[in-house]
Amino acid sequence: MMFPVLTIGTVLLSAIMMTVPQFHTLFYFELSPVLSGEWWRLLSGHLIHADWEHWIWNITALAFLGSYLERRSKHLWFLAMFIGIASVNMLLLSDWSQLTRYCGLSGALNTLLVIALFHYWRETRSGWVIVAAFICLGKLTLELFTGASLITDISWPPFPLAHLAGILAGVILIIVCEYTVSWVSPRMPSSDVPMSAWLR
Repeated sequence: MMFPVLTIGTVLLSAIMMTVPQFHTLFYFELSPVLSGEWWRLLSGHLIHADWEHWIWNITALAFLGSYLERRSKHLWFLAMFIGIASVNMLLLSDWSQLTRYCGLSGALNTLLVIALFHYWRETRSGWVIVAAFICLGKLTLELFTGASLITDISWPPFPLAHLAGILAGVILIIVCEYTVSWVSPRMPSSDVPMSAWLR
């Protein structure tokens, strides 16, 4: 079983960034600086967090979800993270977002969550995966309608649309990979191909 070096490396990098509060204003996603050419904020904004409680919640989720996916396919882990972060960035840069400042991994983590749930369902066909998916969707729906976080209580206001962007990115990634597998191997049903084999 592969050691989840990408996950652990991301955790350590985020932890280091949190220990230098004097530089936090250089890490957050802020619309005006990004539009002025500070493009690193499109990545660093997801690794930095509003406070340590925010960090602990997100990094704990990353440790579980990231390790699960990475042990099956490092390429899939990287693609899921990339697509998740990119989807949230597109939202933040669009007219749908009224935020000028954003931080945290929760949007991209929802992409990893979708991929992990689907992967686990493909492996086990467990009904509990369906239950977990409905619970996650119910949580997201309540957050979208109330504008409040149901679990965390951090110093910044929540932004549930980022979670929705991450979920949609995960669904799109699954559809694309399923189509690609069926197209490349037309004699083998995509349901028979382990998800970890998509990107090896």
